[in-house]
Order: sequence, then structure tokens, then C-alpha cells
Amino acid sequence: MLELGKHINVSDDLFVVKNLIGSILQGVGIAYLFPVLLGWFYPDEVSHVLYFAIPGALSILLGAWLARHMGSIEDVNLRQAMISAAFVWLFASFISVVPFMGIAGMSFIDSYFESMSAWTGTGLTMMTHLEAYPHMLLFWRAWMQWLGGIGIVLVALTVLIRPGVAAARLYRAEARSERILPNLVNTSKIIFEIYLFLTLIGIYLYYLNGMSLFDAVVHAMTGLGTGGMSNHDLSIGFFNSPSIEAVTIFLMIMGAVNFTVHYRMFVNRHLKPFFDDIQVRYMFVFLLPAILLIAYSLLGIGSPVGESLREAVFHSVSAITCTGFGIADLSRYPELGKFIIAVLMVIGGGAGSTAGGIKLIRVTLMYESLKWTLQQAILPRGAVIKRKVGNYVFTEEDVQEVMSFTMTYIAILLVGTIYTMVRMKATLVDSLFEVASAQGNVGLSVGLTSAAMPPDMKVLLILHMWIGRLEIFSTLVFIISVLLLFPRVVRVR
Repeated sequence: MLELGKHINVSDDLFVVKNLIGSILQGVGIAYLFPVLLGWFYPDEVSHVLYFAIPGALSILLGAWLARHMGSIEDVNLRQAMISAAFVWLFASFISVVPFMGIAGMSFIDSYFESMSAWTGTGLTMMTHLEAYPHMLLFWRAWMQWLGGIGIVLVALTVLIRPGVAAARLYRAEARSERILPNLVNTSKIIFEIYLFLTLIGIYLYYLNGMSLFDAVVHAMTGLGTGGMSNHDLSIGFFNSPSIEAVTIFLMIMGAVNFTVHYRMFVNRHLKPFFDDIQVRYMFVFLLPAILLIAYSLLGIGSPVGESLREAVFHSVSAITCTGFGIADLSRYPELGKFIIAVLMVIGGGAGSTAGGIKLIRVTLMYESLKWTLQQAILPRGAVIKRKVGNYVFTEEDVQEVMSFTMTYIAILLVGTIYTMVRMKATLVDSLFEVASAQGNVGLSVGLTSAAMPPDMKVLLILHMWIGRLEIFSTLVFIISVLLLFPRVVRVR
């Protein structure tokens, strides 16, 4: 640890990080101003405008002040980008608590939990009786999830940050690597346009199937963003509509598919790229047995066949896409059903999508690497084994990186699960379910998450949401850098 500290230039790091954070905070401030527009449609809620306008304006001003020297940054290393990305998610959640504290009267810890859950696209909530809250506040949760789905950093790349090394480093620091076009900013704009287009389709389909316009907007944003926050306590189950559930399944799957696949479908005007993608194929490979097992477990507690299958399909898709919408009370599910859903949440959706979890390509790669290892043992010495999965080609270094990530992910998951078991006196499956939901940025719950939770449990789940959203390494780099930098900053002062 001390050896690492010798290679860190405190003044350079603070200068670069300050400017990068400033640029992104301007984007957060702009996002804050959008709920204000709802005052036009809901005049009786105009009194709530200040809770959005003031922190939004302050965020823009603070961001502009911090980023005033952005143009003088010539290079940004990956560590600095990781520190910036990790801190922005913490700080964006911090400055987003104002509406929850001011309008809903929630405590700071509950408000911070809600903000972090929204920005990370998780969907776990401290709020109940959602229908009683103002439209502005409910829109704010959905709006954060929609933006969080493609990432605060990606929004900033699209709108604010100039092209160059800084943008590329931030993009990678937020656990993104897909390049639709050679130019990163153009890639970001294409992703944003596809995302917006699919959201509008979702709004139209929901409205066509009986949702009010406000409900349609909220659920389209949180469905495609795989966030899962609803403005009803019963989530999608509130509507009790198979057609609305079908639209939701469509949106959840679209949100969990790599944006490169979306781009190819739009360019080719054909569904072939969708079915050719290895991650999509494996998604259905995992879904089919999971649906059968969950339905079987529900039959065991007396649920009708049709209802069991309907719930199994919906909750399996909701889990593997890391969305978190529900149509039934999961706390009544048998242990087998809950465990299968937890496994799907750990697997997660496609890399390069809005979904969380380990990601389908990593799980697929681990399976394929086992085959390659066996081939290497069987084939003659010197035989060349092509490490290719679908259209993706991997090096030995890629395989090792995936293995280390997966082991770290599961280790953190198990630590949180054990702590939850001891602290909440919950069963192993329930504890695993709740922590997997937080770390996978899903939002499904068996009832452990509530405002009545002990404060330390709320902090634990906040950390899991944060770590899961940035795919572990950025948060670890941030924590280690803070531990190294803090004593040196104190000495300088």
C-alpha cells in the first residue's frame, strides 16, 4: 500500500479529478431541472419546484466552478477516471436527496438510500404508499433511473465533455467498453438516441394498453433503464394486465441487450443481429430452466398452473435483466423459487446494456474457458485454441480478468449475505436474495428492505448498489486512493 502511494501525485490527481467531477456535476444539475417542467401540468405541485430548482442551479454553478480549467487537461489516466466516476455516483446521490427530505419528509439515510437506488438503477425503496406522493417526486425517481440506466458519465459525454482522452477514460471507468462507432462521443450520441427512441416506443405501447400517460412515462423509463421503480406499491402487479406485462417484458429484454445489437438492428432493419448475439442466446438458455423450476416451486404451494407460469416468466425476466418489476409478493415464494431468482440476479444481463449483475458474456466466457482448458489438456502440445465466443474474441488476459472479477463479485456478495443473516436474523436464501438484488442493481425484494431496517443495513445495501453499478474495480480504486491520499493531503495542509 505504501509503495503504491509513492507513485501518486496528489496535486495532479486533485486537479484532474476536480475538473472531471465538475463537468459531470453540471449534467446532474441540468437533470435536476427537468421535474420542474411538471409544474405546468400539475399546478397544485408548484410549491415543490424549489426543491428541484435550487439544488439543480447550485449543482450547475458548483460544477462550472470546479471545471473551469477543464480545457487545460491534456491527459487523464485510468485511475483518475475511476476515482472521478466512483465519486460522482456518491456525490450525485448526495445532492439528489433534497426532494426526498423536503417533500416526503424522509430522513437523510433513507433519502440517500432512495437516491443511490435510483441513480444506480436498483429499485429497492424506502418508500411506501407511493400513490400518495406528488407527481414531481415520483417522476424524479424514474428520471434518475432513466439517466442512471445509460450512466451519468455517458450523459455527460453526450452533452458536456469534449472529445479526447478524458472522455474515453471516464467511459471505461464506468464499466463500459462497447464502441458502436470509432469516435467515442458519436458512440455515446448513438446510444442516447436509441435509448430515447425505445423509451418513446415503450410509452406509446403502455398508453395503448391502458396506462395513464404519467404511468406510461414512468414505467417506460424505469423498464428500459432496467431500474424497476414504479409509482405504485404493487409495481406492475397493480395493473393486473397480461398485455402490460408483455410490454414490460419486451422493454426489460431490450434494456438488457447490448446497444451494439440495437444499432445493428436499426441499421440492418432486421432482427437477425438480435438472435445472432451470443449474450441473447445465453439469456434464453438460462431463462427456460429457471422459468420451469420457479413455476414448479409455485405449484408446490398450491398456485394454479397458469398463474404459476405467468409469475415465473415475468419474475425470471425481471431478475436476469436486473429490472426489479414485480407482479406478486415474493416473500411468499418457496425457497427454491427465491434461490433461482437470486441466481438470475447474480448472472445479470448483457454487457454494454443498462443491466447489472456479473453479465452474461462473463458467465458464458467462464463456461467456455472450462472447455478450452480441457481441449488444451487433450490436444497435442502446441495446438492453437481459438478463444472465441460468438463474435467476441478473447485473450488469456481477458479470461483471467473475468475470473478475478467474478471471484471478487461473489466474495463481496457472500460477505454481505453473511452480515445480513446475522444482523437481520434472516434465512440464507432471503439474505442472499436481498444482497444479490442490491449488488446486481435489480430491486426485487423478499421484504427485508424497508424504512424499518437498521441504519447499518441500509448503509450496507447502499455500498452494494454503488459497488455493483461501477462493477467493483472503480470503487476499489477509489477507496484505496482515498486511503493513500488522505494522510498526504492532511500533511500538506
